[in-house]
Amino acid sequence: MDCFPARGSGTISDCACGFVDKHYLNARLDYSMRAGYAEAAMGMPIAHFMWGYQPHFRIHKECDAERLFQSIDKRLKPEVFIVGVLSDGTLDRFPACVEPEDNFWIRSEDFNDVLAVSGRILKNYPEAGMFQSHPLAQKWQDEDLFKRSIQDAVRKIIELHPSKPPDTVFRVSYPAKVDRYWTCVVLGLQNSVLSAYTSLKTSYVKMHELRHIPVPTSFIEAAVDAFLRQATDELLRPNPGLGRNDRDFEELLRAAGDGFMTGLVWRIDQNCIEGMYGLFRSLTTVSSLPYEKTAGFGRILLARRNHPCVAKKISFASPTPLTAYRSMRKLLELASDDLPLFCDPEHAFGLAEKRECLGQDEDLFEVQILGHHRWEVRHAGQVLMRVQYGLPSLPKLPFDENKFRTDLPRIFRNLTPPGIDRLVDLVRVAERESHGTMLVITEAAATETQRLAQQGTPISPCPLTAETLKRLTSIDGAIIMTPTGVCHAIGTIVDGKASQNGDPGRGARFNSAIRYHESVEAPCLVVVVSSDGGVDFIPNPLPAIRRSLIDQAIEAIQGLKSAAKINIRHYRATLDWLDEHSFYLKERDCNTLNPLVEELEERIKRETQSSLLIVRSPFTPHPAMNDDQYYLEE
Repeated sequence: MDCFPARGSGTISDCACGFVDKHYLNARLDYSMRAGYAEAAMGMPIAHFMWGYQPHFRIHKECDAERLFQSIDKRLKPEVFIVGVLSDGTLDRFPACVEPEDNFWIRSEDFNDVLAVSGRILKNYPEAGMFQSHPLAQKWQDEDLFKRSIQDAVRKIIELHPSKPPDTVFRVSYPAKVDRYWTCVVLGLQNSVLSAYTSLKTSYVKMHELRHIPVPTSFIEAAVDAFLRQATDELLRPNPGLGRNDRDFEELLRAAGDGFMTGLVWRIDQNCIEGMYGLFRSLTTVSSLPYEKTAGFGRILLARRNHPCVAKKISFASPTPLTAYRSMRKLLELASDDLPLFCDPEHAFGLAEKRECLGQDEDLFEVQILGHHRWEVRHAGQVLMRVQYGLPSLPKLPFDENKFRTDLPRIFRNLTPPGIDRLVDLVRVAERESHGTMLVITEAAATETQRLAQQGTPISPCPLTAETLKRLTSIDGAIIMTPTGVCHAIGTIVDGKASQNGDPGRGARFNSAIRYHESVEAPCLVVVVSSDGGVDFIPNPLPAIRRSLIDQAIEAIQGLKSAAKINIRHYRATLDWLDEHSFYLKERDCNTLNPLVEELEERIKRETQSSLLIVRSPFTPHPAMNDDQYYLEE
């Protein structure tokens, strides 16, 4: 039987258990198998339960979702739950079930009318007016529309629910029949994170007046599709949740990248059937091949053959298939930003220019080959997806200006608002440097310039402007400047002692910045701009929070000690929050929490008669925690 660690630093021992939920570990499965089916034997409805391993399945999928979406953006905190709708009028079963059902924001009863809602939705599908000449094709179409209507009905009920979590967008999987229930997996993601990335506007392609093909508007949406598709596949297997169907999240990322590019093919030319199944692979393979021992670089226009916004300058007598990888790699040598290679999703036709067009129809894209095994796809100048060694990702977002403005006075106590504005403007300029750069902002700029004089180029101190910074970052090395924006040195190689906090996956610039910052004593901020995009700040302090939030969480845990019944889900969620914010705990907080948590865990074990023992690492104060820096004034 599978066992799962609690969130945070907890571990599990004694795994002879019914099941373990990350939020509330309980022997619920054992109860359901014994008490639930006993109720059914007496003619009473089983508890809101669809099949024996539904909690296991949900936990598996929640773990999968966390690995997948936090690899895309660490700020994404997916929520996963299951909705089942009874497919017949069995008397000993409830009409709908939700997993988890205990203390959850939406209840099983909220989905009792799914079949009635789905019936109304089904009548409005354009495809409902289509009739297939073959009986089997008609049967498949009718089944598909019925399942889609259940999927859309579940989504509609969730969207209209008054308790729906704010800033959360929910997607619902295609239903699968498990035992007697049409079962859907529901995935929620934070809209504030999703909206930070560029996305396309249209979500479908029209084949004809009765058939619309849904296409992902972004790489994240393609990842959602891949995740939910996998969930449906797993529900169709015997006893979903029993055992572990391990699948590397990178496999899902590649499936998402492939799905996103397939959606672009639908937008470009619906007749490019081979391109729908091979464009992602073709571009990845071409980018991986050398030509005369050199990596590939070049720009590709991706559009239908007769696109009005493409002006052909040189046409090949015979189009070259994109699957002729070595020929395509050779042709890439001809491509440049001024005269890119022109391709549809299946063939290369020649060299062409992009004309200025009215409007921004989403049927013309650009692919930039960025070097060995690296490429990205763009629309209207915005990067939609990057691929490195076959693994898709999102482009790095611009630096968080609001956080940067908040952090500056925490590092440099005497910095004025005009000084903050000046540094923000300079970081904006540095961020646009395609080859990367480093800014060392320190109150000891003069003495550091003197100390490192043999490792750089000292200059007469002068205020930096956007124009001068552009010039000075054209050579390697760091720019040393004061918090007021006065430059003292350029092209400086910074030094420092070996650090345990380095990252071997990052370049020399980032790791030298880590070593330097840990070796200096004066207040200092190092800004590292990577050549592949993105800005790192060293240090990058955690945000300041209100002390009252810590107090409220501790009081909530203390209040459970005298409660007649412990709300286990609320208790686990509060502990998870404290785990995530353990940096902010003082020594007295840890001394209060540790014995209290131990006592409550023992009580939960007695009351639930669970065979589980939850072992949590005790809370300990962090040595870097400082009240003045990390607590906001109330």
